Amino acid sequence: MVSRAESSSQCSDLRWIWACVVLGAALRLFRIGGQSLWIDELISIQMASWAHGTEFWQGLLRDIHGPFTSALLHGWLQLGKSEAWMRLLYAIPAVATIPVMAVLGRTLVDRSTGRAAAVVLAVSPFHVWYSQEIRNYSWAMLWVTAATLLFVRLRDREGGWGQWVTLALLLSAGVLTNFSVVFLVAALTVALCSERPFRVPLALRWLGVLAVVGLAFLPWFIDWFGRVGGERVFVDRPPPMGVPLREAAGLHPAALLFAIWSLVFGYSLGPTLTQLHLDRSLSTTLPHAPALLAGAVAVGIGAVYGFRTLLRRDRCTLCAVLLLVPALLAVMLAVRGVKTFHPRYLVAAFPMLVVLLSAGWSAPGRVPKAASGLALLLAIVSLGNHYFDEDYAKEDSRAAAEWVLASEMPGDTIVVIYSFRPFRYYFADTASGKARLLHQHKRFLQTDEDLRSHVNDASRNGGRVWLVLSRWWDVAPENRIRSFFEERLRESERREFHGVKVTLYEEAPA
Repeated sequence: MVSRAESSSQCSDLRWIWACVVLGAALRLFRIGGQSLWIDELISIQMASWAHGTEFWQGLLRDIHGPFTSALLHGWLQLGKSEAWMRLLYAIPAVATIPVMAVLGRTLVDRSTGRAAAVVLAVSPFHVWYSQEIRNYSWAMLWVTAATLLFVRLRDREGGWGQWVTLALLLSAGVLTNFSVVFLVAALTVALCSERPFRVPLALRWLGVLAVVGLAFLPWFIDWFGRVGGERVFVDRPPPMGVPLREAAGLHPAALLFAIWSLVFGYSLGPTLTQLHLDRSLSTTLPHAPALLAGAVAVGIGAVYGFRTLLRRDRCTLCAVLLLVPALLAVMLAVRGVKTFHPRYLVAAFPMLVVLLSAGWSAPGRVPKAASGLALLLAIVSLGNHYFDEDYAKEDSRAAAEWVLASEMPGDTIVVIYSFRPFRYYFADTASGKARLLHQHKRFLQTDEDLRSHVNDASRNGGRVWLVLSRWWDVAPENRIRSFFEERLRESERREFHGVKVTLYEEAPA
């Protein structure tokens, strides 16, 4: 029988969690359609709308961008196509993750950690970012958090087969949502094998889970392995078709520090992503030193106190494994040139990081409480930047396309480097733009001959030429690109939008 005090405590926890859910929903719905769609979001839309009927469902077998969410978005698009509506599909699982995270924190540590975890996730700039993006990461974090919670419960109590089947289904949904969830499967395997004493019945049940997840994932794994040349994980071999990674180096020396920072404070505190793309030297970070130092102190204190709390509850090894294994696997793929390193590929470790910091920030004492207050303040600043500071926003292809639409003339040609999909979406797919659009993959624009040929193709009809530059650092320096246009064309007008530079050229006089 539940005592009156315990019942009151449970009601209090429930009210706290509901308050965090309401707060989290408000933060994720606020200005959800405000920013322009960007490249990766258009990839998601394309994968969900490229075909209909049987052809679409057959094509899912070659969808390496998350067939589960592509199928969901395919149906969702039948009801609307505004930015806010499409992104709502990804805000819903983000809000649903908050109570699951609270239960995970309480199960792993205690009530105060569960409460803190609900708050940390509700105001997490990283989580808010991906809840307002048409990508699969918010769904992946829901499956990862739920699977981690169920694994911990089964590890503690060795539940029945129904719970193990549920765990297998959660992990299967996870890997078919985002392939990096495989890192969690690996981490849970390591955690189970590292237990002492080793429990054979538990291991046999886990083998059954692995069999289900492996069979569910196998068709997509085979396709992915062939496309990216997965054997390069084990042997030195050039990528298929000679296609390089997005960057010459898949792993920057400060990548792990940047990943931890991003997972805690998002991409809208400290140097902007554009600044880091253009210059990763110390001079880029120095102006943001006060915020970076404050954040490092808050996270450091939270981690130290968190590990101390987990150590007292015999959870430290589990926490370390679930944090380190995904990070090591992501680093290994980057070093081997199979996949570039990015914080979003560490979603498998995100729930445990939230629990670790929540355990530390909710520990008794003035120091952890001061650290938690500092972390909350920085998170609020980061969210403010996310909503209101365009320097931290996605590229504004929407505004750029609207300006060109208002000024285009018959015979115009538009050269888009590099964000072609977003510009085409706003210029031609959802509007009435008539100018000729030119686009080639970035790997065909690396040499001088390639760039000069592109300019010649754009200007061969004698009409005006629009140059739309976005994320040009993935192709070539801006001045180098412009120099080839100015060899035979004369600049007439230039406008800059956030992350997008539009220049109108006319035929130069002889």
